[in-house]
Amino acid sequence: MTEPLPQAIDSWQKAESNAADWMRYWGFADARVTEGGADSGVDVWSRAALAQVKCEAVQVGRPVLQRLVGARGRDVDKALFVFSGAGFSSPAVEYANEMDICLFKYTLAGAVTAENRAARAFLKQFAAQRRAAERTRAAASRGPEYGSPEERTVALTRMTAALRDVQAQRVASEQVEKRSASGGRRRLGCGVVLLLMWVCMAVKLGSLGDRVVMTVWIGGSIALIVWGIIALSGADSDERF
Repeated sequence: MTEPLPQAIDSWQKAESNAADWMRYWGFADARVTEGGADSGVDVWSRAALAQVKCEAVQVGRPVLQRLVGARGRDVDKALFVFSGAGFSSPAVEYANEMDICLFKYTLAGAVTAENRAARAFLKQFAAQRRAAERTRAAASRGPEYGSPEERTVALTRMTAALRDVQAQRVASEQVEKRSASGGRRRLGCGVVLLLMWVCMAVKLGSLGDRVVMTVWIGGSIALIVWGIIALSGADSDERF
């Protein structure tokens, strides 16, 4: 329920209606203005609370509070409220603190302020209950699939760490592939150079030379060339996939 809207308090009827609005806002859903007649000490009634409302130019004194306590009788579990536009006398405030009566002063626009210890404690408790209810509604609307803020933070941290691991593995794999391709090119180049050197030497000398040396030289060159081609083929295949 939302806080009562401002209204011009220009009669005792509006003062009582305003008090009933505030009591409903505070949780006394059945609060209602009593029927007119002799002042019995109760202007707003609820199963769990009673209130007296004064629309006078003088401060409320202790006798008004005593009549309200008398109207409650033996039902001591009922909360007691007194609303006044002019405030309360010192004896009234002392008595209200002793009897746990909540005193509220209202403005001409209908706003209310706590005037004693019991009223301030009541508003503090009401605010705490309202915050708890709002947290409960927020949790219910959020839904269990999203979890609490702490659970979402842990999940986000784990997800970020997993993404970093995947990125690190990808970089490492790319570096291995680059080293493999580079090594393949070096081996292929060395094989070709060695083979060309043997051909040049054979042409210059006019002879293939010793057969064993020739076999080792040419075999090693061809092996390097084949090794390099295989390494380059493997790197190209990894890049395509």
